[in-house]
Amino acid sequence: MTTQEIWQLQAIETPRVSATYMRHRIRDLARRTQLRNGVEYAIGVLGALFIAWHSWSLFLHFPLFVAGLTLTLLALVYVTFRWHRLASAAQIPEDAGVLDSMSFYRRELERQRDARRGNWRWWLPPVVPGLIMVLTSFVLELNPIPWALVAFEGIVIVGGLALGVAFYEWSATRLQKEIDALDSLVVKDPAG
Repeated sequence: MTTQEIWQLQAIETPRVSATYMRHRIRDLARRTQLRNGVEYAIGVLGALFIAWHSWSLFLHFPLFVAGLTLTLLALVYVTFRWHRLASAAQIPEDAGVLDSMSFYRRELERQRDARRGNWRWWLPPVVPGLIMVLTSFVLELNPIPWALVAFEGIVIVGGLALGVAFYEWSATRLQKEIDALDSLVVKDPAG
């Protein structure tokens, strides 16, 4: 096989990526990010309203329970603002070329992946004290102690937190696969 034939064969096998396609992928990532964040913000607002409503109606009868709910509410506000800072969608300039778009897209995928991978390390510590205080209030403020309710709430809390951690780790793995696929498009220099 001649050098020209090898060169022509490589040109055929090399994937072609256009700036339009990259902008489409970037807009799709931004749309998915905004949708996911919107759902999480809506859940946060509904949770905050639920906690505020329960706190108001139970304040005089169950102060420890209300303190636990208040701590949970404060943690929810902190987590929501920190998540917004870490994982909100970024916008690319419209005049970006193919390489700039690919580079921007890869950086965004990395940023979204890093926001998810191991994020339980920063959102779990502020949430746990309020949840423990709520469970403690069941034992200290209710007579007779509703052990079935305490066990059920404990299972729901631990299960919910475990599912949240697993979902974010799965999402980070999925984003890493997309980064790897994007990296496979870049032709490596065999001499370098």
